[in-house]
Amino acid sequence: MTLENKCREHWKALGIMSTENLKNYIAALFNNYDHQENVLIELCKLVFPEWDKISRIKGYPEVGNDIWLFICRLFQKFDQKHHPNCMPGGAWMNTGFSVNHNLEGWDINFANCKVEYHNPSQSKKG
Repeated sequence: MTLENKCREHWKALGIMSTENLKNYIAALFNNYDHQENVLIELCKLVFPEWDKISRIKGYPEVGNDIWLFICRLFQKFDQKHHPNCMPGGAWMNTGFSVNHNLEGWDINFANCKVEYHNPSQSKKG
């Protein structure tokens, strides 16, 4: 199954069936945390349903302009409240998803994003 399909199935399991559902879900993440890092991780978990099995991500998911701007504006408001001494939205601009103007406004793709999963046969050494 492709990353796009895993993401879409994950959204369905979360009850995200429309753009409005997605907007509400994303906006709610910003109410649950006081730090940018936590919100960024939750956004990653939203698009990478197997987050706990991932050891490395090369590249970034790409999203349409509408979703990218929506999230950026939420980060800007969030930062004005929680991080007034930093550039509003800077964490999203530096480490968030890439914007792809060739995608529809609320689409996502993983063409430039490769995921490496933990190897379950490797044991951790203490």
